[in-house]
Amino acid sequence: MKKRKKGRRFNTWTIRQPPQPRVIEIEPEDLATSVSRAEKDVLPIIAERQLSPAAAQFLLAQKTHTLVTGDPRFTIESGRNMANAVLALWEAGYYTPGPEYPYTLEETLQEVQEEPQAKVDYAESFQSFTPTNAVVPHGLGAVYGGIVKHPETNLWQVWMMMDGPCTFLAAYPDPVKAQSTLETIIDASRRGGTVKESTDLCKRVRAQTDGKPKQLPFDMLVYLVEHLDQYMIKL
Repeated sequence: MKKRKKGRRFNTWTIRQPPQPRVIEIEPEDLATSVSRAEKDVLPIIAERQLSPAAAQFLLAQKTHTLVTGDPRFTIESGRNMANAVLALWEAGYYTPGPEYPYTLEETLQEVQEEPQAKVDYAESFQSFTPTNAVVPHGLGAVYGGIVKHPETNLWQVWMMMDGPCTFLAAYPDPVKAQSTLETIIDASRRGGTVKESTDLCKRVRAQTDGKPKQLPFDMLVYLVEHLDQYMIKL
């Protein structure tokens, strides 16, 4: 019987609804198995988008996060935590990419040590909240939100970030319709209400969407984080 190597466990963060973080402990060998599974899924995407070493490794971490937690949602913080865990496995020899993986450990380490900055100006792809009614905020707090045009679907996605992951709620060909949906959600948040009312509203929004929202490419997420203050909405 093969004896399991002793090593430190890796902690990964996930955020679910309600958005309270929890820690998942996982053995290095088990995490390495998830990374290898994730690698098979992301290789076509890395080749198609010609991702850089850092972007490829972050995408690998995203997919691993989904396999480990069962939740595709993530925050920039949880994504980076998982990316660091994957790198630690790689450096320690628990995980070695297959021959089709395009980058070496050295190439990846060199790029991830640099502070990530968006390589493209995505200003035209993002729109901040533009309400049609001049409603005065109630002083309940603030959230981040807006609409963004996904480069693959060309649909305008409604997104919000509330103490957790960037969540994409709906997608439409028309940015005016996307703004209208966002305004409906913001107005409901300002009025308050029960948990059931919030749940029912989310169900209606998802049922009436014109397309399925998709996760944004890594570079667009980096741009969003760099400019997040522009998308603050007071409640």
